[in-house]
Amino acid sequence: MKNRNRTRVRVVVWVVAISYMIGAPVAVYLELHGHTLSERFDLPAGLIYFTSAIQFVCSIVLLLPRFTILSSALLTLIALGAVASHLRIGSPLTALPALAYVAVQIWIIVVERRHRVRPENPG
Repeated sequence: MKNRNRTRVRVVVWVVAISYMIGAPVAVYLELHGHTLSERFDLPAGLIYFTSAIQFVCSIVLLLPRFTILSSALLTLIALGAVASHLRIGSPLTALPALAYVAVQIWIIVVERRHRVRPENPG
């Protein structure tokens, strides 16, 4: 049963990682071809590029079991920044997807941490 739970957690980690691997380049593309994000959120374009690069790198590192907690924590901070940006411009409903990412990433951190503190018994 525990192996099944580990498999489920790894599937969720892969889904989150792939969504960031797709989303980060899209954000860069939108910024390069129209300053869509920097104008909407009144943020410097450099910040958009920087956070997108961090998201992409963390999404790759998220797939390495040893670094899952660290990369999930960094992605959670970036998602919280996205929530704050949406709230700052007065658009709370569009912050809901970022809040969902925060919830899933915190769940990943808790489950991975619990697994490290109480490892599975091999027999």
